[in-house]
Amino acid sequence: MAEADNVFIAPEGLAASKEELLKMFREEQKPLSLKEVAEILGSTIKRDEVNKLITFLSMLLTYTEEDQINLGFLAESSTGKSYIPLELSWFFPSEDVLKLGYASPTSFFHDYGEMVEEPFTGRKLMHINLERKILIFLDQPHSDLLRRLRSLLSHDERQITLKITDKREKSGLRTKTVIIKGFPTVIFCTANFQLDDQEKTRLLLLSPEVSQEKLREAIFLKIQKDSDREEFKRRVLEDPKRKILFSRVYAIKRANVKHVKIPEELQAIIYKRFLSDHKVLLPRHQRDIGRLLALIKAHALLNYMHREQVRNPDGSLTILANQEDFDEGYRLYREIAEANELGLSPELYSIYTAVKPNIPEEGLTVADFQKQYYKAFHKPISTKRAREILEILTSIGLLAEDVDPQDRRKKRYKLMEINTPEEWGKMEEAYPTPEEYLSGFLEAEKNTPQGWGKPGSQQESESCLQKNTPGGWGKLEASGDEKNTPQGWGEQEAKELEINTPLGWGKQGEEPPSIDGKTVVFLAKVSGSMLPLEKCHICQAQPVGFQANLTDGSWVLLCEKHGLEMLRRLDKQGRE
Repeated sequence: MAEADNVFIAPEGLAASKEELLKMFREEQKPLSLKEVAEILGSTIKRDEVNKLITFLSMLLTYTEEDQINLGFLAESSTGKSYIPLELSWFFPSEDVLKLGYASPTSFFHDYGEMVEEPFTGRKLMHINLERKILIFLDQPHSDLLRRLRSLLSHDERQITLKITDKREKSGLRTKTVIIKGFPTVIFCTANFQLDDQEKTRLLLLSPEVSQEKLREAIFLKIQKDSDREEFKRRVLEDPKRKILFSRVYAIKRANVKHVKIPEELQAIIYKRFLSDHKVLLPRHQRDIGRLLALIKAHALLNYMHREQVRNPDGSLTILANQEDFDEGYRLYREIAEANELGLSPELYSIYTAVKPNIPEEGLTVADFQKQYYKAFHKPISTKRAREILEILTSIGLLAEDVDPQDRRKKRYKLMEINTPEEWGKMEEAYPTPEEYLSGFLEAEKNTPQGWGKPGSQQESESCLQKNTPGGWGKLEASGDEKNTPQGWGEQEAKELEINTPLGWGKQGEEPPSIDGKTVVFLAKVSGSMLPLEKCHICQAQPVGFQANLTDGSWVLLCEKHGLEMLRRLDKQGRE
């Protein structure tokens, strides 16, 4: 039998003959770099390298057991937010892609559900199988359906049960039980910036590029496509590189790679790198690290035939990621990390960074913001849209809202520098570096009660303890035994150093700020939207805006008013 007879036959239009298909089969065995993938995708998607690569890799993860992630394209109209996933869906089998222009929460369940009768109870339940499916929601006006699918998006369980109600003509409302199975890849496209935080943290947020270079190339592509649609379609279908990428996707699906594992030595590298880039950890980072790992695994999956493989008992494959996968995955993640970790789409973050240098100390009004937006992006923005953007930036703590002293009917928006990413590293001294944190695991014996006092460990333990107690912060290295004991803390120190420690606060001028009799060591800005149920420790108001760390190691949450007051007093103490 000829070799070509054993080759997978792709759908019509991808190969003119078996010989050509055999050549494609051999070509697809070569490793593919992300640069090559971006070049192939560039035949129909101009620029937008990061967006199209992340979207393509995320769609590849559909064929794993449970490594799927969810994407959210948030951008204003006409930017091409739905164009990217639609173009990329061409490379995937049509039976694996569900495209929805609009879907109400209940219509989705009715259209894609199948009624199944239980064998013992006789009840009819609606089953929806989303295993290995890509769901693309196009131009959704709201996120009601995503709210119903929160457990699914979070991968809480492989099979979840939902309860919905239906209206009947005569008998009023009737409850239906819906069972959803599997973890799909969900791509949600919307022009609505005001998604709930619970949806935002479940999505990797993307926004199409709107640079002049991208727009020029996109317009030229549109002219080529619409001038002769048949010729453009023929050229796309006959593109040999697109055929190779198409065949690679089909090969990945057939290979049945169930798991992509990350070796222990690579885990340590990822951990060290992530902590070095995030001096202050937030609760949402627990989800962000999962997206970083997913991109690393997706790159390994792209070149699965060149990775170490293990055959599972059920016939599926497990592959191991390597250093190249980490480098490429981390590079992609860093491109969108800053905006996502603030809970912003890249488009909103680009607006903030463009307007930020021109925000005066007294703040700006909505009208001022509209002028700055026009200067930066050369197009007008409506008052409603401008107010929405300012409210979003205020809700996450990048801006502070105040009353205009000249006209109290107006609001002014000022910068909150302490909450910008470039300010996070200024609190680095309060947290161990990744090297210190990892070394703590390797030398755990010296840092446990059982290890204290052993030869070679006492000085190191005492020095470490001294530096990590409130009394030791900001002091010079102790040279004698007396300074390394609790009784010696704060003694024999220069006054100018002593007043900069918690024990020295209040020795000049105003008393140091304290809460419940405990001195406030430092303040950290937090996002109240991430902690919607928490209240201010002092006045019980909501939302909270600051975390106050106390001398005994505990901490409390404060509202914006009391947090700013504490910050003022701490700043005054530092100047004195």
